[in-house]
Amino acid sequence: MSLSQAKLLMNDLARSLGTEGADILGDDGLCTITVEQKWIPPVHICYIDSDNSMLFFAEIGILTSDRETEVLKELMHRQYLFSHTNGITTSLSGEKNMLTVQFRFSLNELTEQELAAHLNNFVGEVAKVKILVYKDDPTLSQNSNDADQQLHPGINGSFLEI
Repeated sequence: MSLSQAKLLMNDLARSLGTEGADILGDDGLCTITVEQKWIPPVHICYIDSDNSMLFFAEIGILTSDRETEVLKELMHRQYLFSHTNGITTSLSGEKNMLTVQFRFSLNELTEQELAAHLNNFVGEVAKVKILVYKDDPTLSQNSNDADQQLHPGINGSFLEI
């Protein structure tokens, strides 16, 4: 697969989601998407030509020292043999303590439906990590119109209308 094929795959996904417009994936192989739930951070998508793969990436926020150990311990438990993450990983930048979520996968023989499933799983994991980090943050509820009540069905279901 090439960048042009990756662009076609992304455009097919966008069309199935009801999103109209020009090329979703730019000539640089990059794009950013948002989902309807505004409290979920944007998902950055990058096509990697060297091994025909794609990377989903989202920034959760700065991990503060008061909850760092608790959050990192929970993230490590979830990562154990990828038992609760669908192969999606988390990382922490050394410079600013920015917590990120990422998922890299091959595009070889990938279908639009499989791409949509990867994206939906990724968005679900981003939501879970964001709740883990900000569960006691009152601004999360203020910004999301009582996010805790709206969240639980979405985590177990689909974030994307397909």
